[in-house]
Amino acid sequence: MDLLEVWKKLETEKLKQPVKGSVIPPKRSKHPVQKLKSAYLQTTGFAAVFLLMFIYLFFQFDEPLVKGGLVLVILSYIFFFIINYSMYRKVNIELPVDKNLKTALQHTYHFITDNIKFQERVALFIYPIAATSGFLMGGALGSKNINSMMQEKAVIILLIVTLIILTPLCFYITRWLYKVSYGKCLRELKEKIDELERSE
Repeated sequence: MDLLEVWKKLETEKLKQPVKGSVIPPKRSKHPVQKLKSAYLQTTGFAAVFLLMFIYLFFQFDEPLVKGGLVLVILSYIFFFIINYSMYRKVNIELPVDKNLKTALQHTYHFITDNIKFQERVALFIYPIAATSGFLMGGALGSKNINSMMQEKAVIILLIVTLIILTPLCFYITRWLYKVSYGKCLRELKEKIDELERSE
């Protein structure tokens, strides 16, 4: 079976004609690769919004402990902004129509799934920092002297309990958000790869 015909059969909408050996989905394509690229753009936008929010909060507090925590959170969001924007740039929507199509789709699938796992692992180190920063901001709003507050045993215990609860909770919420943002598109992409393998 001609691979170009298989590709056309997989699509539910009309694609542009091949240009130099590639099929380029239209801007509003429903192809999973295009949707994954768009998802990375949206994630980049969310990272930018939260980054600006934490920069704003940085200037609302005078306590060095709070500012230090917010600096770490800001650096974390800069990191995720760069990672997601880089992924948006790297996901290639120009797909070959020859025998390399399956390879290109497989590369995209593994590239994105590996990136998601990487972000989940990195985030595990950031959740405690973010939770501590939030805890310190709450303490700063309710106490005039956050340094003396942090010397109280009960406050330290409360912070530890907060970290124990929020770290796994944030991890599973983030994993759920990744599934919402990328899961369906990745399943669709895997189905296309499987269908190409069956057609060989």
